[in-house]
Amino acid sequence: MRCVFGRNNPCEGRPLELRFFRIGIVILALHDACDVFMEAAKVFKYSEKEMAASLGFGCFAISWFLLRLILFPFWIIKASSYHAVEPLIEANYFPRTFYYTFNTMLSTLLVFHIYWWKLICAMLLRQLQNEGKVGEDIRSDSEDGE
Repeated sequence: MRCVFGRNNPCEGRPLELRFFRIGIVILALHDACDVFMEAAKVFKYSEKEMAASLGFGCFAISWFLLRLILFPFWIIKASSYHAVEPLIEANYFPRTFYYTFNTMLSTLLVFHIYWWKLICAMLLRQLQNEGKVGEDIRSDSEDGE
């Protein structure tokens, strides 16, 4: 996940430079908390411990929903778009271009989260159809024909 959200993602690097560092740090924490469960599920899958892999993937799905679809929009985006305006205006420091660009990027990231949640739900449905066994990655279906 680091390749997606590394230094290439302006939502994480840019706020640190422009005094939105608290929001940037919370974004990193929310994203990294989900990754722990996904990596654990991968380890169990590779070691052929299906029950533990299923449990890890379930924890990943729950943490994804809570952290990225509940806390992220209702806490992070709300704080950066509504609650940050007053202190910036009072401090005579309101970088309008950065403010709108940053909140647009956060909203775009939320759209990505919703799309990825759709993929996670499809994976959960496939897992239920396979009687609890974690199946192959649904994104790799196009590679099967090669």
